[in-house]
Amino acid sequence: MALSKVPCKVALASIAWVGVLLLGASMRVQCSASPSGQNVVLDSGKLKLTFNVSGGKLSLQGLTAADGREWLGNSGDAGSLWRLAFQGPDGGVEDVGSGEAILSDAKAGCGRADFVWNVPLGERAAIVTLTVRVESGSPISHWSLRAKLPDGWRVERADFPTVPNIKRHKGLKMAVPWGWGLEYDVEPGTQYEGSYPSCQAGMQFLAFYRGGRGLYIGAHDVRGGHKYFNATAREDGVGYLCTNWPALSDGCGGTYKVPFEAAIGVFNGDYYDAAQIYREFTFKTPWGGGGSVSKRPIPQWVKDTDLWLFSELTVAGNLELYKKAADIFGVPIAFHWYRWHEIAYDTMYPDYFPARPGFAEAVKELQGAGWHVMPYINGRLSDPKSKFWTQERGDKAAARRENGKPYPETYVAHVPLNVMCPYSAQWRQTVAELVERLLREFGVDGVYIDQIGAAGPVRCFDPGHGHPPGGGKLWVGGYRKLLAGAREKLPKNAILATEENAECWIDQFDLQLMANTPTSEPEPIPLFPSVYSGRSLTFGFQYPAWDDIVKSVPFRAKMARSFVWGAQPGWVRLVDITRPEATKEAEFLRNIVRCRRFGHKFLVYGRFLGMLNVRGDTPNVVCSDAPGSFGGNYRIVLPCVPASAWLAEDGSLGVALVNMSDHAREVEFDLPLARVDIRASKGFTIQTFGPEGLVSSEKSVSASQRVRVPIRSGLILSVSPG
Repeated sequence: MALSKVPCKVALASIAWVGVLLLGASMRVQCSASPSGQNVVLDSGKLKLTFNVSGGKLSLQGLTAADGREWLGNSGDAGSLWRLAFQGPDGGVEDVGSGEAILSDAKAGCGRADFVWNVPLGERAAIVTLTVRVESGSPISHWSLRAKLPDGWRVERADFPTVPNIKRHKGLKMAVPWGWGLEYDVEPGTQYEGSYPSCQAGMQFLAFYRGGRGLYIGAHDVRGGHKYFNATAREDGVGYLCTNWPALSDGCGGTYKVPFEAAIGVFNGDYYDAAQIYREFTFKTPWGGGGSVSKRPIPQWVKDTDLWLFSELTVAGNLELYKKAADIFGVPIAFHWYRWHEIAYDTMYPDYFPARPGFAEAVKELQGAGWHVMPYINGRLSDPKSKFWTQERGDKAAARRENGKPYPETYVAHVPLNVMCPYSAQWRQTVAELVERLLREFGVDGVYIDQIGAAGPVRCFDPGHGHPPGGGKLWVGGYRKLLAGAREKLPKNAILATEENAECWIDQFDLQLMANTPTSEPEPIPLFPSVYSGRSLTFGFQYPAWDDIVKSVPFRAKMARSFVWGAQPGWVRLVDITRPEATKEAEFLRNIVRCRRFGHKFLVYGRFLGMLNVRGDTPNVVCSDAPGSFGGNYRIVLPCVPASAWLAEDGSLGVALVNMSDHAREVEFDLPLARVDIRASKGFTIQTFGPEGLVSSEKSVSASQRVRVPIRSGLILSVSPG
């Protein structure tokens, strides 16, 4: 084997493989030959990738951690590491993957490997190159894909990356970015899919883990392009697929490049540790680099909010009940007002005006009582029967398929509503004017723009909207333009909020409603705050039903999780929480929101450090027939005292605990002192806060702590050196 400091070209056509060994900084890129074929090995010292070439086919045979754990199973055939849909001059599409294409060349050296295919397209060929990089000491590899196209051809769809043969270990779990996050037990038939950006795919990574070790797969796309994620478990393993929908440029030929690097690698831990890999990437993005909550120009009133209520009642109905709610909770209340307009809900959008009689006066009365009012509009849909559509030619702003037809969607009112193109200047202006009018005429404290963070993108092919047709960054870029225009209309103390937490607009929204995490799927996990705590504000948890309150456990579980995961609790109907039958649940909600007032430096401005292992007197709360958010029932089994840890900007450690049961509970847990640079041997001070303020202040030298959490209540612990 020869030693070299230059890349080694491997000519596959003649199978004349040359071995290369690069020594230095514990990194090696090794090409070796064996009777069964040729291997290319990229080894960073923390991650080893083994590619096999046999008969002109390339497959990924090994993805191995430093401890020897192998994350890939037997791939059977070569499988595909990419698939491209090439569109020709006549509009026809040829769909080709690396599993079918013949590898024509490979180069390895200096911590990278380049694999090249010539893909016949009619009488010509595209040259497709996959590049994989590793860095010394890093457990993460970086993958990129590009295609040099013949004249007249373009890429219509790119499946990249694809990992066809993830090993399905017994006990394997999968974390996905659906809403708050979901954790699946990976069994045959388990499937996750979601379009990005939307509530089903609010971030661009997945993780698999078992026994304290994990596999990370992320699309590190700083532009937030249109994607579709799929992970499907079979008897023999798990297949992962990321589909990218590029914009179709006017010209053809040239070079197409998938507009991001995929990150694939290993980690120690579980979903929280995988989230820290993605978190580091997000600071490079426009949305993730928008700054901390403490530095962002978010109005102080919403940072200080600890309780949200919402209503679909008449003006008179809201005025009849709001004083009762104020008496129950005794904290400032933010109010999400639906159906403030005369048109029926989910019809005639965007013809919201006129408002219901008395709306303006009711807003002033609520604000006079210390409430903040945020009415609803939809930022994505238009009714083809609306005046906007028929008289103002709003049809020109609709997103259009390749055949010119719009995208109709139907909701509760069973009225078809068409998806609008956020890049259209007309639609951007319409939404901005709605925001401005609500603020100017009614003096509301903010506007909730529905669906932007929740509903998935569509591909628009209308040439009149000013964007390249197809996909790409159309959806994210269009809404960033739309929101920038709407924010220009905001007075200093007004906010914009949206439904759900698609990451790519968190710097433009002051607040995101967290309601759509499914109840019928596996357990929710705090994946989103593991990435974005301290940089975004959230409120609510899942849709609260009256039956949740009747059954108690479903309601308490939603409120408790929102509390320990850092969201502003509540988002419960005004009419429900003020009923006499809701007294116990209202007391529980009252206690945790009053307690939250004393934990803002952690839950609002701090960084989420993960859930704590709570021991002792914490039996499960159980409900076998909780009402599902989207129909059916689901089962709840949770420890009655969950707790989370937080790092404040001043370096202090916070712990949030909540007791969902009807008995006081004495529990134990270990403070993660090492993570916040507090030394137990030097001593520290623990201040404990309950609903009415400071409960105790004492010195300690032990990471292990025992606390008594009151009945139907919460505690905030603040831990600081000295």
